[in-house]
Amino acid sequence: MSAAKRSGHATATVLGLWMVLLCVVGAGDTSGWQSRGSVSVLASWTGVEGKAFRGLLDTFTRRTGIHVDYQGTTALREVLSSEVASGTPPDIAVLPSAGELAAYARQRQLTPLDAVIPSRERTAYGKLWTPRLSADGPVYGIAVKADLKSIVWYDRDRRPGALPALAADGRQWCVGMGDDAASGWPGTDWIEDLLLQQQGSSVYQEWATGGLPWTDPRVERAWQSWGSLFGKDTARTALITDFRKAGTELFGTDPPCALEHQGSFIRGGYPDPAEAAFAFSPGLLPDTDRRSTAREVSGDFAAMFRDTPQAQELMRYLISADAQRAWGEKTADSSTHPFFANRGVQLDAQGDDAVGRSIARTLRDSASLCLDASDAMPTRMRVAFQRAALAYLSDTGKPPDGLLHSLERIRRSLRDTPDQPWLSTVCG
Repeated sequence: MSAAKRSGHATATVLGLWMVLLCVVGAGDTSGWQSRGSVSVLASWTGVEGKAFRGLLDTFTRRTGIHVDYQGTTALREVLSSEVASGTPPDIAVLPSAGELAAYARQRQLTPLDAVIPSRERTAYGKLWTPRLSADGPVYGIAVKADLKSIVWYDRDRRPGALPALAADGRQWCVGMGDDAASGWPGTDWIEDLLLQQQGSSVYQEWATGGLPWTDPRVERAWQSWGSLFGKDTARTALITDFRKAGTELFGTDPPCALEHQGSFIRGGYPDPAEAAFAFSPGLLPDTDRRSTAREVSGDFAAMFRDTPQAQELMRYLISADAQRAWGEKTADSSTHPFFANRGVQLDAQGDDAVGRSIARTLRDSASLCLDASDAMPTRMRVAFQRAALAYLSDTGKPPDGLLHSLERIRRSLRDTPDQPWLSTVCG
């Protein structure tokens, strides 16, 4: 072969290699994933919420080259428990309750986040949203999403001044207890909010952290206030109604009910979310003072089950204000915009209207926020509470004494169950 031909052949070979390289680079994400590794994430978001969260993860991949294997499931507790038991947990899981977070931390399944998340980033959340097993212990999770619970939804065309009279009539409440294996939790929300508004955050915290007996008269009063509100027909309907459907009939010319006591997330399930307005629950729930400023809240807490460089990088991304602003922007409908505990996220990123901004402002600025009590309790206690709420609603004419004594026996037994810990604080 002549020198000229060899030169031309070499040139063609080099050009061919460059074309292959350009094609690989052009594929973009695939080469980045291979070069930077991957991270697995488990969370409960599916549907519209899952699509928005996946969009956020895709942005992370494009920026870092780290592939994210996301699994969204409504059976998160069962899936995670199975994976942990088999020794194959996800790198990161977003837990729907602080109590479950505490249990996995006590079992040494979680990586402390103090060395992963810079202190300035944790400060933007405050202690309420960064649970610990003890007051001075390490942080095991951070709330990447938050919701407000001490609220009552109604049709925006109603006069706010008419709400107290409607609230006094148990037939005007839209109530649904159904949620498959977790049925009953809307009832625990009622009882928790009643105790918080009737007795204040100090008593609420003592009870939610396992220090106040279920048989205490103040706890019993909250149960009785809830039971006294509903007649047999309302209670029966509540027991056979899925919580997602309960408030969908709030609106229209002749709605069968006028009020729904439910968290801020429920607005996204209404037929026309723009029709919904809310009022704070104090003064509308039985025997509560409308001057109360205490608010019940809930959070979804990201935690690391496997400590890898990729998991650390994604954790830092998920809890950042920039990522959460992008998360809000990626949500297709303003009704389902997520709310955040991070004070660095602007109100406009959490809602396109006055209702969304008011919820976001309450989560950011309220001086007396308390985590959902049953979410903070050990799993066995939480499940028993949910079942007791269903049992009580099935016969509200019967005093709750027997149910409360059963719950108290469980509380006492959990003192000797180290893998079912109570949080040290739920209010802040």
